Amino acid sequence: MRPTVLCVDDDRNLCQILAKALTGEGYSVRTAHDGDEALESARKDPPDLVLLDVLIPKRDGFAVLEAIRSGSGDVARTPVLLFSGCLRSPEYIEKAKRLGATELLAKPVPLDDLLQAVARHVGPADPQPGTVSERQLPLSGSLADVPFPALLHHLHGLRASGVLQLQHGKRRKALQITDGYPVAVKSNLVNECLGNFLVRTGRITESDMNESIRRLKAGEGQQGEILVAMQVLAEDEVPAALRAQAEEKLFEIFEWSGGGFEFQIGARLEGANHLSLDRSPANVILDGVRRRFPLPRLDAFLSAHADRFVAQGESPFYRFQEIDLDSAESALLSTLDGTRQLRELLDAPEPVRRTLYGLVITDLLELRSSKEVDPARPAPPPARPPDPADDALRGELTAMAERLRGKTYFEILGVNERAGDEDVRSAYVLLAKRTHPDRFSGASEPVKRLAEEIFGLVSKAYEHIGDAKRRLDYVVSQRRGAQDAAALDEGQRALRAELQFQQGEQKLRARQYAAAAECFEQAVALYPEEGEYHAHLGWAEYLAAPADDAVSERAMGRIKQGAKLAPDRDKPFLYLGRILQARGRGDLAQKMFTRAVANKPDCIEALRELRLLHMRREKEKGIFGRLLRR
Repeated sequence: MRPTVLCVDDDRNLCQILAKALTGEGYSVRTAHDGDEALESARKDPPDLVLLDVLIPKRDGFAVLEAIRSGSGDVARTPVLLFSGCLRSPEYIEKAKRLGATELLAKPVPLDDLLQAVARHVGPADPQPGTVSERQLPLSGSLADVPFPALLHHLHGLRASGVLQLQHGKRRKALQITDGYPVAVKSNLVNECLGNFLVRTGRITESDMNESIRRLKAGEGQQGEILVAMQVLAEDEVPAALRAQAEEKLFEIFEWSGGGFEFQIGARLEGANHLSLDRSPANVILDGVRRRFPLPRLDAFLSAHADRFVAQGESPFYRFQEIDLDSAESALLSTLDGTRQLRELLDAPEPVRRTLYGLVITDLLELRSSKEVDPARPAPPPARPPDPADDALRGELTAMAERLRGKTYFEILGVNERAGDEDVRSAYVLLAKRTHPDRFSGASEPVKRLAEEIFGLVSKAYEHIGDAKRRLDYVVSQRRGAQDAAALDEGQRALRAELQFQQGEQKLRARQYAAAAECFEQAVALYPEEGEYHAHLGWAEYLAAPADDAVSERAMGRIKQGAKLAPDRDKPFLYLGRILQARGRGDLAQKMFTRAVANKPDCIEALRELRLLHMRREKEKGIFGRLLRR
């Protein structure tokens, strides 16, 4: 018999997604959306495990937990995983322990961590006879029940990775999701092909498009390369056109009012358009809601929750995402402190209602069942412009990690023991904005892990010294020698590897190839899981001895290993293409450069190589034609 999990959260979209994910793992799942419903379900048919949110209507999670533990029989012994989106103060943690919570977890919980926690307390579910393996079972549902903006938001919170398949009538879309971020998109709509998109947006004529299609069918390259060769598009216009095309494919989905979805955990999407979204997921969702989400559906949601009180979100993970708000929207947001009902805003202008819906769906705003006055807070951080200096960001994060590890909570936030509540809160907000993981979504895996770790350290520091009583308790514990700041070995290893990698990049730019190879080799030894380290090592070794065939073979082996570990990066394929081209394998080189551009449409080096290959081929055709005419 399959273990039963009771999932309790007032967010019906999240409940449905978690239920589908747990069902796919082989568990039987029931859901409840308020405290009374949860308690009735648990008493009537005791589950094997309860996933219980703290902030639920009618009876909060603490009250439900207390009632479960004071009962008799099996239900009193049921493991309860308590979830909270708020900062967890020591008192909060102590209360959860006192009432008998099995674990207290911070929302949003990454999907893999959640599945591990469930398996830890009830054991892994046995797969049913004749079924496929657990990880092959899709998380599926209806977009009529879970709107696309909510689906994207919760996949971000779950830090899920895989392929999201979407269908509405004859329309088919697929999104590659990596750590909760949409990174690539694929569509079956003819009008979203590059040529049609450029005609529709007035960039090229229909005649240009038809000629490019003729050449495409003749095998002369990708459509973007062909349009450049036709001198219809400039080379530097192609990346922008591909980005705009990919975004159009994504944002069109926001218009769908129905259809279905399937999320295949761990799957990969081939032949898709890369999405260069230099924005937080909340900003992407807000943009889609503002531009394309059906207004009747949006208004129906707001009307259905008209009695709820609107407050700023508690979850640090969501609260510090960067978003674009104009001055009027920021002013409105500052008034939503838990004392105003949603019904007061139902007659607001359409742009305001769209922004309001987007902020609620992304948990930057919360809808509460009772009136509560929140302390004044700053608005969410404004979106920063795309930063081309990724190396600078990586360097900043690496230095910050090195500085914060092993420090006291006062040192982490940069305040002294005599600081007041407002000083501590201001320091926390500033650091949380700087270290939010969304700022580093495009960086390497070690850097992203560092960002998660630092953001966790900053949040934990504020949990422990956010008010005068907690600061006093912490100072006392510090003086008794009870320090709580140990750095993880894996984090130290990742940091040292990243430092070596950055030094290697500097030496590579200075054409000190042998010295660069030494740095990259140390990075690989420290953190062999990162594909870019392998690729850069192979490239540096090749540049140090390009005429040595044995070195070239070894270098290509290293770069291929890098491509295997990091199939979504451009550099491994760019380097392979350059080596193959130097060895006279232009056909294979073209494939590698094409793959690099598919992974990163604004990879100027690969685009330039493709253009040169195309021009060389055209020139050879001309020479061959003249010889035949002699």
